[in-house]
Amino acid sequence: MRRNIGMTLGRQVFAAVVQLIVVVLIARELGPEGNGFYAMSVLVPTLLTGFLNFGVGPATVYYLSRGGVSAAWAVKGNILIALAVTGLGLITAAPVVYLWGEVIFPGVPISLLFIGFCAFPVTLLLAYLSTVLQGIEDFRAFNLSVLIPPVVLLLGVVSSFYILDLGVSGALASYLLAQTCGLVAILVFLRKFLVNNGSSAAGFSLKAYSRKVIGYGWKAQLSNAITLINYRADVFLVNFLLSPMSAGIYVVAVQISERLWIPSQAASTVLFPRLSAMHEDPDARHALTQKAFVGMVAITALAGGGVAALLYWLLGPLFGTDYIAAFPVLLWLLPGVVLWAGARIQANCIAAAGKPEWNMYVALLVVVVNVAGNILLIPEFGLPGAAAATSGAYVLDAAIKFWLVRLLR
Repeated sequence: MRRNIGMTLGRQVFAAVVQLIVVVLIARELGPEGNGFYAMSVLVPTLLTGFLNFGVGPATVYYLSRGGVSAAWAVKGNILIALAVTGLGLITAAPVVYLWGEVIFPGVPISLLFIGFCAFPVTLLLAYLSTVLQGIEDFRAFNLSVLIPPVVLLLGVVSSFYILDLGVSGALASYLLAQTCGLVAILVFLRKFLVNNGSSAAGFSLKAYSRKVIGYGWKAQLSNAITLINYRADVFLVNFLLSPMSAGIYVVAVQISERLWIPSQAASTVLFPRLSAMHEDPDARHALTQKAFVGMVAITALAGGGVAALLYWLLGPLFGTDYIAAFPVLLWLLPGVVLWAGARIQANCIAAAGKPEWNMYVALLVVVVNVAGNILLIPEFGLPGAAAATSGAYVLDAAIKFWLVRLLR
């Protein structure tokens, strides 16, 4: 388990460095307004994937870890479900973006929103199939497949900015290409389940498989969808209540702060299937969860202090003087980011215990606090107000989940 966490952490650190370079390039070359356009356009496939995935990913990991389904069933079933969900998303979301895109995303060109929209089918299938590798604990293939998109995105952004001079549309096209390359890599790693599909998936029933994974997954899905709102409500409301330029500045602080979740993401990726397999030993599951919680909070706090100290001097030189206003935003976000690193571990423990609906109830309460706080504080305090409201919501989430985990012993 330690080896898998170390491998996953190393991959995420490398990916974070690549992503940070991408963030810097996009911020400097497009300016605050162009960066806001890009952020809002990428938000479209992110939200669609978050709201329409029906929890198939977490359910896949849960049942594969417990031996409830085979990997061949998971691959075939997830592909078929993804095709159905993609059709649903295209039918329902495309008219919304076309008719009300200018109202929902004021100031953002509709053409850019549709470029981002095109990434939805690829992003959804990528999310579905990557969890198969996670569920069977093949973290070597999992990590390699997840490394490909940021590297391709970096190469694409460099080409679109410095060779083709394509601006925001080029950056979005690079994002789509990166997601596609990641999907191709995962299909290569899962090819043994696709090639031997006739024998290894014998007895497969889409109806039975869908009932099984969605029966568990819808609970996790509601929690994940609401958590996604918590992650992105502040960015959306800054753009809605202020401007794309303000969103472009704010999202730099968000992107930097989210890199501090790298250790907890690595740990939770490996721990979720392991915690799910410990269903017959709740005391051991609780002990492992608490140890990981303390470790992740401590590591994230140390990293956050170091990042804040560095950015005090380097934010302007790296991103440009237009982004100096992102520094106080980062400081306000840090307390919540640190505690949510531990809350991610707690949420996995709750889901692994077969209680994903508990995460849903907590997320619902927290998102109400988050959205209400942003609406109240952004008009009065601007970007720091959005960060304070979001950070407070993260702290509340961590406190409640810490108490819930104790109830599972």
